[in-house]
Amino acid sequence: MTRLIVFVLFGSALIVQSDPRFHYQSDALYYASLNEAIQLGQYDGVVSADELKLHGNFGLGSEEKLASELVLLDGVAYGIPADGHVRTIPGHARIAFAATKFFSSEQHVVINKTLSMEQTQALLDSVLTRNAFAAIRIKGKFASIKYRSYEAQEQPYKPISRVPEKLFTKTMQQGTIVGFYTPKAAQVLNSPVYHFHFINTAKTTGGHVHDFILTHAEIDIDYTTELTTKLANPILLQNIDLND
Repeated sequence: MTRLIVFVLFGSALIVQSDPRFHYQSDALYYASLNEAIQLGQYDGVVSADELKLHGNFGLGSEEKLASELVLLDGVAYGIPADGHVRTIPGHARIAFAATKFFSSEQHVVINKTLSMEQTQALLDSVLTRNAFAAIRIKGKFASIKYRSYEAQEQPYKPISRVPEKLFTKTMQQGTIVGFYTPKAAQVLNSPVYHFHFINTAKTTGGHVHDFILTHAEIDIDYTTELTTKLANPILLQNIDLND
Protein backbone atom coordinates (compact mmCIF):
# COMPACT_ATOMS: atom_id res chain seq x y z
CA MET A 1 0.00 0.00 0.00
CA THR A 2 1.33 3.44 -0.90
CA ARG A 3 1.76 5.77 2.05
CA LEU A 4 0.29 9.24 1.68
CA ILE A 5 2.58 12.08 2.76
CA VAL A 6 1.10 15.39 3.88
CA PHE A 7 3.16 18.62 3.66
CA VAL A 8 2.27 21.34 6.17
CA LEU A 9 3.81 24.81 6.38
CA PHE A 10 4.46 26.21 9.86
CA GLY A 11 6.12 29.62 9.77
CA SER A 12 9.63 28.99 8.50
CA ALA A 13 9.41 25.26 9.28
CA LEU A 14 8.36 22.63 6.76
CA ILE A 15 6.55 19.69 8.33
CA VAL A 16 6.16 16.36 6.57
CA GLN A 17 3.65 14.06 8.22
CA SER A 18 2.47 10.58 7.32
CA ASP A 19 -1.27 10.22 6.94
CA PRO A 20 -2.29 8.04 9.94
CA ARG A 21 -4.60 5.99 7.71
CA PHE A 22 -1.52 4.58 6.00
CA HIS A 23 0.75 4.22 9.03
CA TYR A 24 1.10 1.14 11.20
CA GLN A 25 3.30 1.29 14.28
CA SER A 26 4.18 -1.76 16.29
CA ASP A 27 7.43 -0.89 18.08
CA ALA A 28 7.37 -0.08 21.78
CA LEU A 29 9.25 2.51 23.78
CA TYR A 30 11.43 0.54 26.19
CA TYR A 31 12.69 1.81 29.53
CA ALA A 32 15.51 0.21 31.46
CA SER A 33 14.69 1.26 35.03
CA LEU A 34 13.05 4.59 35.91
CA ASN A 35 14.55 8.01 35.41
CA GLU A 36 13.31 8.93 38.88
CA ALA A 37 15.36 6.07 40.32
CA ILE A 38 18.58 7.35 38.79
CA GLN A 39 17.76 10.88 39.94
CA LEU A 40 17.58 9.54 43.50
CA GLY A 41 20.89 7.66 43.24
CA GLN A 42 20.23 4.16 41.84
CA TYR A 43 23.31 3.91 39.61
CA ASP A 44 23.75 0.13 39.47
CA GLY A 45 23.27 -1.63 36.14
CA VAL A 46 19.86 -2.97 35.18
CA VAL A 47 20.55 -4.34 31.68
CA SER A 48 23.59 -4.88 29.47
CA ALA A 49 24.18 -2.72 26.40
CA ASP A 50 23.59 -5.78 24.21
CA GLU A 51 20.25 -6.48 25.90
CA LEU A 52 19.24 -2.85 25.50
CA LYS A 53 19.87 -2.99 21.75
CA LEU A 54 17.35 -5.83 21.43
CA HIS A 55 14.70 -3.21 22.19
CA GLY A 56 15.80 -0.35 19.96
CA ASN A 57 18.39 1.30 17.76
CA PHE A 58 17.83 4.83 19.08
CA GLY A 59 17.99 6.03 22.65
CA LEU A 60 19.71 7.66 25.58
CA GLY A 61 20.58 6.90 29.17
CA SER A 62 23.40 6.46 31.65
CA GLU A 63 26.02 3.77 32.04
CA GLU A 64 26.38 2.05 35.41
CA LYS A 65 27.78 4.29 38.19
CA LEU A 66 27.20 7.32 35.88
CA ALA A 67 30.41 6.27 34.15
CA SER A 68 29.19 7.80 30.90
CA GLU A 69 26.22 9.44 29.24
CA LEU A 70 24.67 7.02 26.75
CA VAL A 71 23.73 7.82 23.16
CA LEU A 72 22.26 4.96 21.13
CA LEU A 73 22.24 5.97 17.48
CA ASP A 74 21.79 3.77 14.40
CA GLY A 75 22.19 0.73 16.63
CA VAL A 76 25.58 1.74 18.06
CA ALA A 77 25.90 2.47 21.79
CA TYR A 78 28.21 5.41 22.51
CA GLY A 79 29.36 6.48 25.96
CA ILE A 80 30.59 9.93 26.89
CA PRO A 81 32.47 9.97 30.23
CA ALA A 82 33.63 12.94 32.28
CA ASP A 83 36.37 13.91 29.81
CA GLY A 84 33.73 14.50 27.12
CA HIS A 85 35.37 12.09 24.65
CA VAL A 86 33.13 9.53 22.95
CA ARG A 87 33.86 5.82 23.17
CA THR A 88 31.91 2.79 22.00
CA ILE A 89 30.23 1.00 24.90
CA PRO A 90 31.00 -2.76 24.91
CA GLY A 91 28.07 -5.14 24.81
CA HIS A 92 28.67 -6.46 28.32
CA ALA A 93 28.66 -2.97 29.90
CA ARG A 94 25.81 -2.40 32.34
CA ILE A 95 23.28 0.38 31.89
CA ALA A 96 21.64 2.05 34.89
CA PHE A 97 18.88 3.82 32.96
CA ALA A 98 17.85 4.08 29.32
CA ALA A 99 14.97 4.89 27.01
CA THR A 100 15.08 3.32 23.56
CA LYS A 101 13.01 2.28 20.55
CA PHE A 102 13.39 1.33 16.93
CA PHE A 103 13.18 4.71 15.24
CA SER A 104 10.84 5.32 12.31
CA SER A 105 10.01 8.93 11.53
CA GLU A 106 6.35 9.99 11.42
CA GLN A 107 6.85 13.75 11.28
CA HIS A 108 9.68 15.66 9.60
CA VAL A 109 10.35 19.32 10.40
CA VAL A 110 12.99 21.43 8.62
CA ILE A 111 14.35 24.48 10.44
CA ASN A 112 16.23 27.12 8.45
CA LYS A 113 16.66 29.84 11.03
CA THR A 114 18.48 30.40 14.31
CA LEU A 115 16.65 29.00 17.31
CA SER A 116 17.60 28.61 20.96
CA MET A 117 16.84 25.41 22.83
CA GLU A 118 13.84 27.11 24.43
CA GLN A 119 12.53 28.22 21.03
CA THR A 120 13.10 24.74 19.58
CA GLN A 121 11.09 23.22 22.41
CA ALA A 122 8.31 25.77 21.80
CA LEU A 123 8.25 24.73 18.15
CA LEU A 124 8.08 21.07 19.17
CA ASP A 125 5.24 21.93 21.57
CA SER A 126 3.30 23.31 18.60
CA VAL A 127 3.71 20.27 16.33
CA LEU A 128 3.82 17.32 18.75
CA THR A 129 0.82 15.35 19.90
CA ARG A 130 1.20 16.55 23.48
CA ASN A 131 -0.41 13.58 25.27
CA ALA A 132 1.69 11.02 23.43
CA PHE A 133 5.19 9.63 24.06
CA ALA A 134 7.67 10.36 21.29
CA ALA A 135 11.29 9.85 20.28
CA ILE A 136 12.87 12.95 18.72
CA ARG A 137 15.92 13.10 16.47
CA ILE A 138 17.45 16.51 15.68
CA LYS A 139 20.21 16.55 13.07
CA GLY A 140 21.69 19.96 12.65
CA LYS A 141 24.26 22.68 12.86
CA PHE A 142 24.77 24.30 16.23
CA ALA A 143 26.31 27.73 16.71
CA SER A 144 26.83 26.66 20.30
CA ILE A 145 25.84 23.73 22.48
CA LYS A 146 26.32 23.08 26.20
CA TYR A 147 26.29 19.56 27.63
CA ARG A 148 27.54 17.54 30.59
CA SER A 149 28.79 14.21 31.88
CA TYR A 150 29.76 12.89 35.32
CA GLU A 151 32.69 11.21 36.99
CA ALA A 152 32.00 7.55 37.78
CA GLN A 153 30.45 7.20 41.24
CA GLU A 154 31.06 4.69 43.99
CA GLN A 155 28.74 3.42 46.71
CA PRO A 156 27.21 4.76 48.84
CA TYR A 157 25.67 6.73 45.97
CA LYS A 158 24.46 10.31 46.34
CA PRO A 159 21.37 11.70 44.61
CA ILE A 160 22.24 13.06 41.20
CA SER A 161 21.57 16.62 42.37
CA ARG A 162 24.64 16.30 44.64
CA VAL A 163 26.99 14.89 41.99
CA PRO A 164 29.21 17.58 40.39
CA GLU A 165 28.71 17.99 36.66
CA LYS A 166 31.48 18.14 34.09
CA LEU A 167 30.25 20.88 31.75
CA PHE A 168 31.33 21.52 28.16
CA THR A 169 30.44 24.36 25.82
CA LYS A 170 31.30 23.91 22.14
CA THR A 171 30.80 26.19 19.16
CA MET A 172 30.20 25.49 15.46
CA GLN A 173 29.22 21.86 15.91
CA GLN A 174 27.38 19.50 13.59
CA GLY A 175 25.72 16.48 15.08
CA THR A 176 22.62 14.71 16.31
CA ILE A 177 20.45 15.22 19.35
CA VAL A 178 18.78 12.03 20.54
CA GLY A 179 15.75 12.88 22.61
CA PHE A 180 12.40 11.92 24.06
CA TYR A 181 9.19 13.75 24.81
CA THR A 182 7.43 12.49 27.94
CA PRO A 183 4.11 13.91 29.18
CA LYS A 184 4.59 15.52 32.57
CA ALA A 185 2.23 13.09 34.28
CA ALA A 186 4.66 10.26 33.44
CA GLN A 187 7.77 11.95 34.80
CA VAL A 188 8.74 8.93 36.89
CA LEU A 189 9.64 7.18 33.61
CA ASN A 190 11.76 9.89 32.01
CA SER A 191 12.65 13.54 32.48
CA PRO A 192 9.65 15.67 31.58
CA VAL A 193 9.10 17.13 29.21
CA TYR A 194 12.17 16.93 26.94
CA HIS A 195 15.30 14.86 27.57
CA PHE A 196 18.14 15.38 25.08
CA HIS A 197 21.61 13.86 24.58
CA PHE A 198 24.03 15.06 21.89
CA ILE A 199 26.77 13.45 19.82
CA ASN A 200 28.69 15.27 17.12
CA THR A 201 29.00 13.99 13.56
CA ALA A 202 32.63 12.97 14.07
CA LYS A 203 31.60 10.87 17.11
CA THR A 204 34.23 12.53 19.27
CA THR A 205 32.23 14.49 21.86
CA GLY A 206 28.78 14.88 23.38
CA GLY A 207 26.71 14.47 26.52
CA HIS A 208 23.46 15.39 28.24
CA VAL A 209 22.23 18.63 26.70
CA HIS A 210 21.74 21.74 28.84
CA ASP A 211 21.35 24.37 26.13
CA PHE A 212 22.00 25.09 22.46
CA ILE A 213 21.60 27.52 19.61
CA LEU A 214 20.95 25.84 16.29
CA THR A 215 21.20 27.47 12.87
CA HIS A 216 19.76 24.66 10.75
CA ALA A 217 18.13 21.38 11.66
CA GLU A 218 16.05 18.49 10.43
CA ILE A 219 13.80 17.14 13.17
CA ASP A 220 12.15 13.74 13.01
CA ILE A 221 9.48 12.59 15.45
CA ASP A 222 8.47 8.99 16.14
CA TYR A 223 5.45 8.27 18.37
CA THR A 224 4.70 5.12 20.31
CA THR A 225 1.52 3.57 21.64
CA GLU A 226 3.20 0.94 23.79
CA LEU A 227 5.53 1.20 26.79
CA THR A 228 7.71 -1.57 28.23
CA THR A 229 9.70 -1.10 31.44
CA LYS A 230 12.31 -3.31 33.04
CA LEU A 231 12.44 -2.37 36.71
CA ALA A 232 15.56 -2.61 38.79
CA ASN A 233 15.83 -5.48 41.24
CA PRO A 234 14.06 -4.38 44.46
CA ILE A 235 17.33 -4.95 46.32
CA LEU A 236 18.89 -2.14 44.28
CA LEU A 237 16.07 0.22 45.25
CA GLN A 238 16.29 -0.23 49.02
CA ASN A 239 18.39 2.92 49.57
CA ILE A 240 16.13 5.32 47.67
CA ASP A 241 12.53 6.42 48.22
CA LEU A 242 10.29 6.49 45.16
CA ASN A 243 7.36 7.52 47.40
CA ASP A 244 8.87 10.82 48.53
